[in-house]
Amino acid sequence: MMAPLVRLARRGSLLIATDFDGTIAPVVRDPRRARPLPEATAAMARLATTTPVAVISARDLANLAVQCPVPGVLLLGSYGLEPWMRLTKEEPLPPPTAPSEALVRLARDLQEMTDWLPGVQVETKTMGVAVHYRNSPEPRRAAQLVRRMVDQVARHDGLEVVRGKLVVEVRPPRSGHKGSALAAILDRLNPKGCIFAGDDLGDLPAMEELHRRRDAMELAWAIGILGSESSPWLEETADYCLEGPAAWASLLKELAGALDSLSPARPRDTTVRGDR
Repeated sequence: MMAPLVRLARRGSLLIATDFDGTIAPVVRDPRRARPLPEATAAMARLATTTPVAVISARDLANLAVQCPVPGVLLLGSYGLEPWMRLTKEEPLPPPTAPSEALVRLARDLQEMTDWLPGVQVETKTMGVAVHYRNSPEPRRAAQLVRRMVDQVARHDGLEVVRGKLVVEVRPPRSGHKGSALAAILDRLNPKGCIFAGDDLGDLPAMEELHRRRDAMELAWAIGILGSESSPWLEETADYCLEGPAAWASLLKELAGALDSLSPARPRDTTVRGDR
């Protein structure tokens, strides 16, 4: 498995793309406290000096930059709809982008509808509103109630619903997904190979995008990061599966170590025009 990755990465033509929550960062009860594993950040920073590395997340860009401040790594917040950013050690973090008045009203309505459910939290994002029920004492019951309420609001307002691990997100229609975000990076960088790792239903479009491009690339691998709440669809869609973020971090570390053990090759220019 490692040899073709090393060959492409050494040429600077392997795009390493990854989800954040549940993939490089273990899922925690409070999403604000999520942090990538140190082994993953060290490996990603090393790899980004040779070949393009990207984090694609549903989180807002400002939030993602705080949670995942890895120099050289391309950050795509809000499914890539916000301006892409590649952090440097000197660059200040971006300010939060205010959500629209419509999303603020939507969040307020959903908060009122779910106030009576213990452990349920409403999060207002730049491009949507998420209702988390991870901390509910009865997550299965909460899931049924929250999904019903969110579906009702979405139908009334003509919005799109995205389900994930113990969370439901509602957002404007045609507001993108990880498949469209990955497609945009692939079209701009035109790498010879790509691996994408994800752990949730929202990552399936990116995996399917890779499969659509398989015949045009030397390597296109979708990697499922499994956990106790994984959907069967993840195992069916992924080409390879790993047990949890630690296993993905270990693979990244192994790849970075393999590059370090080789004589230097001239890295490919991985600049994406429009990066901040």
